[in-house]
Amino acid sequence: MYAVVIAGKRTMLDYQSLLLAAALSGTCLSITMLVIWSAMRQSHYFLTAAVGLIVVAAHVIAFWRYTNDPQPWIGALLMALLPSGFALVLVAAGQFYGHIHIARKVLAVVAASVLSTTFLMMVGLDGAAFMVEYAFASALLVWVGWVFWQAREEFPALITLMTVLFAICAVSFALCGLVLLFNGSWVLGKAPDNWAERVNIIVSVACLTALGALPMTMHNLRMAARHRNEALTDPLTGLQNRRALVDGYPDKAFGEELAVVMFDLDHFKNTNDVYGHSAGDEVLKRFADVIRANLRAGDSAFRLGGEEFALVIARVEGNYVEAAARNILADFAGQEIHTQIGVLRCTVSAGVAFGSMKKATLTEMLTRADRALYQAKRAGRNRVVVDGWITESTRRPALRA
Repeated sequence: MYAVVIAGKRTMLDYQSLLLAAALSGTCLSITMLVIWSAMRQSHYFLTAAVGLIVVAAHVIAFWRYTNDPQPWIGALLMALLPSGFALVLVAAGQFYGHIHIARKVLAVVAASVLSTTFLMMVGLDGAAFMVEYAFASALLVWVGWVFWQAREEFPALITLMTVLFAICAVSFALCGLVLLFNGSWVLGKAPDNWAERVNIIVSVACLTALGALPMTMHNLRMAARHRNEALTDPLTGLQNRRALVDGYPDKAFGEELAVVMFDLDHFKNTNDVYGHSAGDEVLKRFADVIRANLRAGDSAFRLGGEEFALVIARVEGNYVEAAARNILADFAGQEIHTQIGVLRCTVSAGVAFGSMKKATLTEMLTRADRALYQAKRAGRNRVVVDGWITESTRRPALRA
């Protein structure tokens, strides 16, 4: 028995007090999750998890009632509530990662648990029913941990901690069943009361409280990352925007291994005027697709605004940069965009700037690439021009204009 001292008197913290504390903890956590869900209705995880915790709390209350009035129907009810509550927590974990299909499998497991425990309880084998209940509860908790563990790349430390806590909680339920099994307690006639049960209550309260807080933390981190991604992404093309370029290379020194290519769609204003802005938007999206199709691993594409785009080449090799820019121009020139007034074909001009031994800044690179782009426009458009002073270098004769 556990004891606390209050006002100089020794008071026993009995089994029923532990049960009520567990029920209160689960209820408070579920209310917290419901409040969070009410503020962001699209997060179904919190609603499902909250309902699951309410069901688990109801199981604890039914267990407490069974300790005072061990009626078979009460026993059957509490044994149906526990796997149902954990099953909802499992479904919530699936919702957290988009595994909606998991619900059918979980329903089959819960049905097997409820039918078997109800049968055993009604034929008088209440001890065996508790063993089966604890076995299913352990399996469901391990399953929840496995769902999170499979997505550990998103938040490695937090998900590892969650998996460990689910495992500890599962072990505590398994211990309850093993104690009954080793004692041969097939028939009890009352609620089980042993050291494993008390450990299980304490572990469950601690673990479930932490397991409620950790997903909230992961959700907040996920939303923060999503908002940051939205702030750095161009909504029309899906490419990174100018802010992403500036934030990504704030103090970057562009050495000889780096290059910047700027693109500007030819006669884009005329395209909007003649074919309409919806056609213009389609042109921008089509060009973004062309850039993506020509990206290497490590290279980055950005929409700077309007019809201007930029490409940062992370590894300069021979005449790759100019060749890549020419490929983009050729692929885009071959695109056909169908509009209400006919087929639309567009071209694009490009200006290239290479980094230098003096380590140019992003601003300097964009200025030089823009200067080369202006030269491409003046030379007739639909062409690639390399920044003049780079083309005169003997180290890159293949890039001479």
